[in-house]
Amino acid sequence: MIANATTIDYATRLWQVFHAVITGALDELKILLGDMVAQVMGAIERHVQSFFVQALQLDARTLRLEAR
Repeated sequence: MIANATTIDYATRLWQVFHAVITGALDELKILLGDMVAQVMGAIERHVQSFFVQALQLDARTLRLEAR
């Protein structure tokens, strides 16, 4: 459980760095994309969230099994 928490913490911190880089890149494209920037970022965030749930096994069933 501690190892999983450490992995989650590291992944969260790493995502914050990538999020900042991606947001900065999208800001440069705001003139071309307009309001689509928010939609693109939203899609990226949903995919990353889904990846974290799957890769780190954060679904409710797995978390219940690990808590036992």
